[in-house]
Formats: sequence, C-alpha cells, structure tokens
Amino acid sequence: MLARLERYLLQDFPFIHLVIGGFGNATFLVGSVFFLFPSLERIALWLFVIGSLGMLTGTIGEAFVRHKRRSRQRATTSQR
Repeated sequence: MLARLERYLLQDFPFIHLVIGGFGNATFLVGSVFFLFPSLERIALWLFVIGSLGMLTGTIGEAFVRHKRRSRQRATTSQR
C-alpha cells in the first residue's frame, strides 16, 4: 500500500508538493503581516504554524521527488 501511495504522490503528481509549499509560503506571509495588528495575533499564530507546516511538507515532498528521479536516472545509466 505504501508503494502505491508513493507512486501516486511522487510519480503521478510531482507538482503537488510545489502547490503545498506555495500555499505554505502565502499562509506564512499573511500570518506574518497579521502579527502587526494586536487584535489579529491569535489568527496570525495559527496561520504562521499552518504556513510553516505547508512549507515543510512541500520541501520534504520535493526532496522525495528529486531523490526518486535521481534513483531512476542512476538505474537507467547503470543498465547501459
């Protein structure tokens, strides 16, 4: 099951990590701006945390995609 999920997320939709990372960046930025207003500090905190998790998820996902791509390239070149 894990292999199927990995294939689904890494091979079929490698761009999804960029979308998650972009969402994380935007949320982080909005949260940072909200910190300038004392009445919005609680919302800012949650946007900040959610944005950080989005950026982390996007980065980890992109690292997995690149690792898989390099592994496939090495396997292809070693077979020649």
